Amino acid sequence: MEKRAWLMASFGLVIVSAIACVDLFHSTNAPTLCDLDASAPGCDGAVPTLCAADAGVAQSMALRACAWLSACEHPVGQNATGACMVDAILAFDCVANPNRQPKAKALAFWRCMQAVTTCRDVAACVMPDGIAGCTSGGYIGCTQGPQNPDTRFDCVAPTVTDAGTEPAPGENCAMHGQTCDSLDRDASNHGALCVGPYGHTCTTSAGCDMNSLSVCDDAGIDHGVDCTQFGGAMCTFAGASPACSPESTTSLPASNDVTCTPGNVQAIGSVTGQKETIDCTAISGSGTCNPIEGGAPGTVPSDACYVDGGCTGDTCDGDGGSLVACIRGRSLVVDCTALGLETCNPIATEEGTVASCNPLQ
Repeated sequence: MEKRAWLMASFGLVIVSAIACVDLFHSTNAPTLCDLDASAPGCDGAVPTLCAADAGVAQSMALRACAWLSACEHPVGQNATGACMVDAILAFDCVANPNRQPKAKALAFWRCMQAVTTCRDVAACVMPDGIAGCTSGGYIGCTQGPQNPDTRFDCVAPTVTDAGTEPAPGENCAMHGQTCDSLDRDASNHGALCVGPYGHTCTTSAGCDMNSLSVCDDAGIDHGVDCTQFGGAMCTFAGASPACSPESTTSLPASNDVTCTPGNVQAIGSVTGQKETIDCTAISGSGTCNPIEGGAPGTVPSDACYVDGGCTGDTCDGDGGSLVACIRGRSLVVDCTALGLETCNPIATEEGTVASCNPLQ
């Protein structure tokens, strides 16, 4: 995200009060990838993986998952199609992203999203502990109870229904290694964010809390991640700064810098003293690696992948039929109907109105 800003812009959390709470009313499980294809990678007892056959397949998998997520669950935070595509490509393209593949809850989310065929399926991915509804509107919040602690709910007034009727739109913070938290229990509080281990009470600049990385901003919000959800699945102090470890066996001098290969194709980092790479072509296009000097704690090579001066948000095309997704500054035209969705129209959320494919009515 413009260096770290691309990532930080969409983190959020909140615990809602009894006045405006999220109620669990139905539990349903979306079919898994293995349910649909027993021969798929990870379905034979081996370590599960989401790796696509090639870059084109990975892009298609990511686009379908993100278009459905945005349409069915509102384009809030990382649900917006262009923002979601970054996480999804990192999940599905193992060649472009060999060192930080999703694990645990992040892996489960992307596996679930690859199998969806209805909005109810999408809701089950976003709310794995049981589908929830909103009893009132006008707020973004976290679940009041222990169910779905990673889900950030968008209870925007125009779409709120009584519990038991329709799922509440929501963002599963686990898709990018975080959880949901809020500053207080005031239902009108719009500060619900996806956050790192210390939520809204972060006091140190950066560090490891068990195997979670904490990265504080000046407002005390933790923009870190649960390292067990990606890569080497641990947080380490051993490198240039506290960081989540990659899956890598190649040593390099530890540095917060991210460098680019000739032609600005690949980004290379070694914050933990282990070499890790990302092919920016898969995310923002060929030649879009931008070197980072002295990156902030938690900086990873994919942060260097963006089109400098490119697009800044998702839009509908001039005729309103296609979605133009903005992926780190790269514009991608999306045929919504080809993905089994309605044409592009803005969707109202508590964070604002965002262009998106729309769900079938």
